[in-house]
Amino acid sequence: MPQLFSVRGAILGAGYGLATSAARSLLGIRIVQINRISPPVTPTLQGIGAEIALLAGLGLALSPLLKLRRGWLWHLLAMTTVWVGVEQALALDSPLFRGMAFGVPAGAGLLVLIGHAIARFRRWLPVTLGALLLIAGTMTPHVYLALTTPPKAPLGELPAARAGAPDVLLVVLDTVRAQNMSAYGYERETTPNFDALSRDAALFLEATSPSTWSLPSHASLFTGRFSSSHGAHFEHPFLDDTSPTLGEVLIDAGYDTLCFTANAFISDSIGLTRGFRYSDEAWRDGAGGRGFSFILRLLDRFGINVPDKGGAQVAENFERWIEERPSDGPPTFVFVNFLEAHFPYHQLPDDYLTLYTSKPRSELRAISEQLLGAQFGGSQPDPAKVSETAIAMYDGGVLYTDYLLGRLLDALRSKRKLDDTVVVVMADHGELIGEHGSYGHGPSLIEPGVHVPLLVRYPPRIPKGTRIARTVSTVGVFATVLDLVGLEPPPDLQVASLVGVIEGRPGGGPAISERHMAPLAGDTERSDPLVGTDQRFRSYREGSWKLIETSKGGRHLFDLGSDPSESINLAEASPGDLQRLRSELDDWRSLFALPSIDGVVEHDAVPDLDPAAEQRLRELGYIE
Repeated sequence: MPQLFSVRGAILGAGYGLATSAARSLLGIRIVQINRISPPVTPTLQGIGAEIALLAGLGLALSPLLKLRRGWLWHLLAMTTVWVGVEQALALDSPLFRGMAFGVPAGAGLLVLIGHAIARFRRWLPVTLGALLLIAGTMTPHVYLALTTPPKAPLGELPAARAGAPDVLLVVLDTVRAQNMSAYGYERETTPNFDALSRDAALFLEATSPSTWSLPSHASLFTGRFSSSHGAHFEHPFLDDTSPTLGEVLIDAGYDTLCFTANAFISDSIGLTRGFRYSDEAWRDGAGGRGFSFILRLLDRFGINVPDKGGAQVAENFERWIEERPSDGPPTFVFVNFLEAHFPYHQLPDDYLTLYTSKPRSELRAISEQLLGAQFGGSQPDPAKVSETAIAMYDGGVLYTDYLLGRLLDALRSKRKLDDTVVVVMADHGELIGEHGSYGHGPSLIEPGVHVPLLVRYPPRIPKGTRIARTVSTVGVFATVLDLVGLEPPPDLQVASLVGVIEGRPGGGPAISERHMAPLAGDTERSDPLVGTDQRFRSYREGSWKLIETSKGGRHLFDLGSDPSESINLAEASPGDLQRLRSELDDWRSLFALPSIDGVVEHDAVPDLDPAAEQRLRELGYIE
């Protein structure tokens, strides 16, 4: 008889596990609908299997309760209580994740109660219905994204490319801020491969990203337009087809185009793969997003984890491709994104995670997950307690990213292709690590979030060891690549080629950054007016001066030369400089027909340029 109770307890536990997986997938559909990221299949299935197995074990442990009167109900209540406690203990400190940590076990308990009632009439029907709910919850996001993602235009045969057209390699070091790179004067040698490459390249010392997170920054990189113009950002998470992408322009010129990335935002469902003939989609393995999954965080406690965020797989895929590439093929445009400096910081190979800190992995994981929760509206930790450790982990991620960059460069050298390739290495955005009391990226346009590395290497055109101190926008990379491969840019690009700046001519701007409201992030009460997810921000950088405006009417002026931490607002003390920068920003905004900071962003048409604003900017020497 005790054995019978044990078997029944394990079966009831497995059934509760089936219900929790179904509830989790159903509650997650709304999140997928908002951010349009497809749940990776492999870790999803791993999580479902692990959750059912763990709860079967818990059901077995609680099986003595089945001896009580209405023992199945006490067993269910105990299962739900324990699992709520486990989920709450491991939940990220964020209203979103705390809500899921209660809603999933409670929802599962409700499903089991309904199933028990149904079982009175059809004994095995609840299991069938539970399996169908789980399948529906798992498949619905994929079906939804398939139905709502516009089909990519068919890519026919490549036209003949210009004789001698160089290859292009564009590498994004995701989330790597310039100030933590040794090439930019950082005390730790975090980027030896980047540093060596920069000695043969043009290094931009004051490059500014157009936004603070992957979607708008990559969309700007691929379209040559600012985020409120191309329309892909927090408030509209999809890149429309109103402007040609860099890949599409290069395809028309005879280039084969390939994408290698573990960043799930670089996907068809968000529109960022338009123009790539091949995408390896390493992000489908889910390594980069494991920190968001409760069950995978639980497995991490048992040592069942992955060594990185997919970067090694991305590098291996690139190396395999270049080894198999035919020598007589067309020129190629290859885009690579490495996600390794991105949160959660602790998800790194051990040699890199512990290089700059002696704390045990468990403590590093706890701090890393605390900071991940803060990114999504959780309480902000005390910088004095966590920033040193956070920086140590982050620097390990930067160094590992640089190692992966080195693998790409070595692969090119092995084929004697490096000197014949236009190489651009940059970051899509930076990161806050305690500055203004905040962590992560997205909530602010202060310099650690937008000051990014940028180098351009192409020996036939770019002098070795060139250093550019002028403030430039990475939106200009689009035109720069076309310039170096000998192609005319589309007429609607908003930042011209940076080659002119390298050659000593004006240009490189405007250095405008934008951040829209974030519906999923939540927010906590913040005392700093430069940080928040409940309003829009737009900044404009000219020389050492920087203007930040908000949709709530805030105006902030900083002289970065004397105040690099952006702590002294000079808006009232320097009204002349404030008015000058506001006037220049208004001219740029008029030129590109960007909406006002509190206006409605249009997504269905490319706006016309303002000729009057263009003439004023020409007279000021900002454009030729």
